Amino acid sequence: MKRFLLLLVTAVCNVAVMYADSIPAERPRPLTSTYHVSLGGMSALSTYLSPVMHSGTTARLGGEWSRRLRCDRYDLSQSYSASFGMGFLSDPHAKSAMSDIHLALAWHIRRDFSLLPGLAIGLGAGLSAEGGLLYLPRNSNNPVAARVSVDMTVHASASYVMRIGRLPVRLIEQVSLPSLGLFFSPHYGQSYYEIYLGERSGLARCGWWGNHFGINNLCAVEIPVCGIRLRLGYALEVRSSLASGINTRITSHQCVLGISTDWINVTRNSQ
Repeated sequence: MKRFLLLLVTAVCNVAVMYADSIPAERPRPLTSTYHVSLGGMSALSTYLSPVMHSGTTARLGGEWSRRLRCDRYDLSQSYSASFGMGFLSDPHAKSAMSDIHLALAWHIRRDFSLLPGLAIGLGAGLSAEGGLLYLPRNSNNPVAARVSVDMTVHASASYVMRIGRLPVRLIEQVSLPSLGLFFSPHYGQSYYEIYLGERSGLARCGWWGNHFGINNLCAVEIPVCGIRLRLGYALEVRSSLASGINTRITSHQCVLGISTDWINVTRNSQ
């Protein structure tokens, strides 16, 4: 009987070990964090404030966090991003100064494809929310033009890893297009004081590419340095809207400097 029990326990242990070995190990899902600062030129036109284009400089701080999802069938990942920026602008004759404050939040989910060794393509969609204002002190009647929008976005990305000597260098291209959503726009000549008094009809407009166009484009290169990746790049951002005879166009070109790291929950993976 003792021998039979010993053989039975041994057989059960062997089956358990074989079953455990047959379970595929979970792929690591590192959290990729990127923090960046950017500086560049900016131009803004808001006919609600002035018919004259203002231009100057803008500076921004931002971050992006992405991680692969638990999905056996498709290679899915999601990302979050946030940025805050300020711009200091003036008219062509330097007679009036305009300030810009801008906050943007975004969430995307995408499917990744590995087409060639080192080449990855990502396609997806998501949501974005933006808020900010243009401030023109010289316009004493209506000195502020608010910018508020919530959009569904289309997102695409591409990355390619190449080697320069022994150094793996990653090339990155990311494009995001707000496609359908809601944005705030007062009526032509309507003051914010009138809105405060209760004239709020028609302030939320349905936005699409015809009356509310935008694009975020990032071209960058990441170089590994001391356990992190140094990101150098160029960012283009365009926002335009046309509603109730009010034309708004904001464009910025920025140089981007950032760092990117991968974080793995060692305690959770070891369980």
